[in-house]
Amino acid sequence: MLTGSLLQDVGAFFKLHGDLATWDHTLKVTSHAVRIARLYNVDPMKAEQAALLHDISNVIPASLFLETAREADIEVLDEELDYPRIIHQKLSRAMAEQLFGVDDLQVLDAIACHTTLRAEATRLDKVVFIADKVAWDQAEDHAYLNEIRQLVDEGHLDEAVLVYLNHVWNQRDKLKLVHSSLIQARAYMLEQKEAAEDPAKRNLRRMFQHMDWSNHQILEVLDREQPDGDRVIKLFAHILSAEAIWISRIEGKRVQAAVWPDHMQIEDLRNLAAENRDRFSCYLDAVTPEQLQQPVTYVTGAGAEYTTEPVDILMHVALHGSYHRGQIASLLRMAEISPPATDYILYLRQLERKE
Repeated sequence: MLTGSLLQDVGAFFKLHGDLATWDHTLKVTSHAVRIARLYNVDPMKAEQAALLHDISNVIPASLFLETAREADIEVLDEELDYPRIIHQKLSRAMAEQLFGVDDLQVLDAIACHTTLRAEATRLDKVVFIADKVAWDQAEDHAYLNEIRQLVDEGHLDEAVLVYLNHVWNQRDKLKLVHSSLIQARAYMLEQKEAAEDPAKRNLRRMFQHMDWSNHQILEVLDREQPDGDRVIKLFAHILSAEAIWISRIEGKRVQAAVWPDHMQIEDLRNLAAENRDRFSCYLDAVTPEQLQQPVTYVTGAGAEYTTEPVDILMHVALHGSYHRGQIASLLRMAEISPPATDYILYLRQLERKE
């Protein structure tokens, strides 16, 4: 029997099912959700409702998630069949509506995406989503949580959300599932951010996305054709190593890569390309137009010291890679292997086709 107080009813529900751990987490998330909602002019009562009910499905054993979802006529995606735990946000939505009488679609939708978020998320969605993350007691193990909390408190909700989405995206090779809703949410927010940012920075970002795409075009050819000799591998290793060297200089970190590394295998190249992509992406996400103009000082392998603006370094990295990829194309043709087409305009065309 519902009392009319959602706080009391949800608390009683968790206690009835002996799930005090989730109730403790729920109280923390609710406290954060109400506080954050007030910071961002979101209805605190709706934030409280969504937060109180976001994990209500935790009383159901995970082994029964699929069965319960089917009985409730909840759509289950193919990807969710391999990781049913992710269905809990949909189950919580259904339980909020059917057991607790919630009929506010904004509240129900926020519950249903509190783990993965979604494209075109509302501000209420983001408040509940980020409250669920900042409530974790793992800041000492996950530095990005402190960054998220700071961004939230400083008025940068979207940036805080993107920090988490980027963290998950960058860990995608290690995770059981990166949900399609999260991928779509991240893509949408990045598009919105790119559309609003400084044109020069936007052009740099697109240039480095092209660089990553081009590197993967070459990796596909090397995987498929495995050219004789080591000239192509050595030249491609030089491209990737130079990328790693320059981003280290921009970040003010010690350079550990060799300019012309030896004995690199295709798997080594693939890992280095992915690492470079993530480092440049994180840098371009965080850097301001003003910081792009602030010179950095570095020492070359020969011991000479130079000072250069990051924007010029980034231009050099992109042009350097394009120059050497042209050399790789020539070497592949000499080996009677069709080189990949890596022109910038071709990258833009395939990007438009995806959109």
